[in-house]
Amino acid sequence: MNKLYKLILCAPFLSLTVAAQNKTFTLTENIQSQPKANYQLASRFSPNKLKKMVYSTSVDPHWLKLSNRFWYTFESPKGKFWYLVDPNAKSKKLMFDNAKMAADITLVVRDPFDAEHLPLENLKFASDEKSISFEVKSSIDETKPDRKDKKAADSLQKKIFSFKYDLATAKLTEVPNFSKPKPKPSWGSVAPDSSAIIFSRNYNLYWMDKENYKKAVKNEEDSTIVEHQLTKDGVKFYSYGSDGDGENNVENEKNNKKRRGAYVLWSPNSRYFVLDRNDSRKVKDLWVINSVTAGRPTLETYKYQMPGEAEAPQDEILLFDFPAKSYKKLNISAFKDQSVGVWGKPSLVKDRDNEFRPSIWLGDDSRFYFSRTSRDLKRIDIGTIDIATSKVTPLIDERFNTYVEVNRPGLINNGKELIHWSERDGWAHFYLFDGNGKLKNQITKGSFHCESIVNIDEKNRVLYFTANGREGKEDPYYLHLYSINFDGSNMKLLNAGNFDHAISMNDNNTYFVDNYSRVNTAPKSTLYDKNGK
Repeated sequence: MNKLYKLILCAPFLSLTVAAQNKTFTLTENIQSQPKANYQLASRFSPNKLKKMVYSTSVDPHWLKLSNRFWYTFESPKGKFWYLVDPNAKSKKLMFDNAKMAADITLVVRDPFDAEHLPLENLKFASDEKSISFEVKSSIDETKPDRKDKKAADSLQKKIFSFKYDLATAKLTEVPNFSKPKPKPSWGSVAPDSSAIIFSRNYNLYWMDKENYKKAVKNEEDSTIVEHQLTKDGVKFYSYGSDGDGENNVENEKNNKKRRGAYVLWSPNSRYFVLDRNDSRKVKDLWVINSVTAGRPTLETYKYQMPGEAEAPQDEILLFDFPAKSYKKLNISAFKDQSVGVWGKPSLVKDRDNEFRPSIWLGDDSRFYFSRTSRDLKRIDIGTIDIATSKVTPLIDERFNTYVEVNRPGLINNGKELIHWSERDGWAHFYLFDGNGKLKNQITKGSFHCESIVNIDEKNRVLYFTANGREGKEDPYYLHLYSINFDGSNMKLLNAGNFDHAISMNDNNTYFVDNYSRVNTAPKSTLYDKNGK
């Protein structure tokens, strides 16, 4: 028996006509009768409103330098509290009594504060870890110190009070005549010994000494600031610093003469620094129009190589001898149209609260480590460059028929050995090489994915790393922390549980905080020792 089905679409109605055995039925639905979107209801679940209902969901440890202790804040419907944890003593206690602290601050500031909503800002431990300092914003209006027009509408700010709190005696003391320091400018690359600050202006490199940098921190428009020019041949798209990426054409022209970041990496002794310089002058232009900006749409022009085009950006590595105020371009060429990069030294978790964290290259005072990648992404070399001779020494090569990825290597005993992340056997694993690039052994093996190095215990020759896909009956994307000996023996799962895990380990590899949850479970936080206990 033949049947005919015919679908007819016509706005604003949806008509479905079915003909079967010479009988016709028409079903019509008015699309306009559908319920309208309830944006007001949806706004109740916006990220900003959810934050007010959810409060804290994880522990963010601030590890201290002189001990294994850390502090953290945690907020719930009962209020916001500050905790100090001593893993050695297996203790967690409140850093101070919130009610007493609120009363003591109110006596000084003369604004009413309550125990549940203490507005403490920029809390820091003293170098001896016996006291803390913090700031409190008051309701008192005062004139901004750097404002020339004292009568302008934006010339006022709320007065900030600074306090010091002794942990042993629970005594709170106001810091007299406090003036909130300005954050260090983002454009300054400060040498490890603080003797010099590198930045760029008008596509060239400049430097200033410590004293003039202090002036710039207070007031960037200070006319007495003395700065010195290092290079003179920088041009747009072949600059020694920022090209103004992400700025529209008008902003780029306006900001070009201001101080910008230079993205340099220093040697540990502050004598040398390296800069990755990119020549994109021959690359053709591409444009982006921002049509949602305030006022008229804006145009941004940048360089981009389309597939099949011969014009490609050219990467260079420049080595600067700062005392001599000289530099040279290093001969690192291996692949046509290659990209290069210099590895930076990993930062320590105990330095996270320090505003001054210099950018130091991976290596020592005599050499640094770099990588170079072919245009087709199928060949990568990891090597070193000798400072005295400029000799380039390839150590590890990655070759694959599809694109290759690498991560920053882990140095052991100042580079006498290296731990290298590679997908050369089809899975992401770690490999142990000697300082000359000779493979000693594969550290991790199996049908799972190693993610990243967390810490390296050189003395006991233990690697701490994250991986996923190893534990059965779990989502293969759930991340875990593991430890393993350099020779590949004694691999341990340190934070078991069918959850996704986020880890913060202290610098001496003794303890770590594990934040874990699933989409259908409440988040939890646990403190473990290095053995997973």
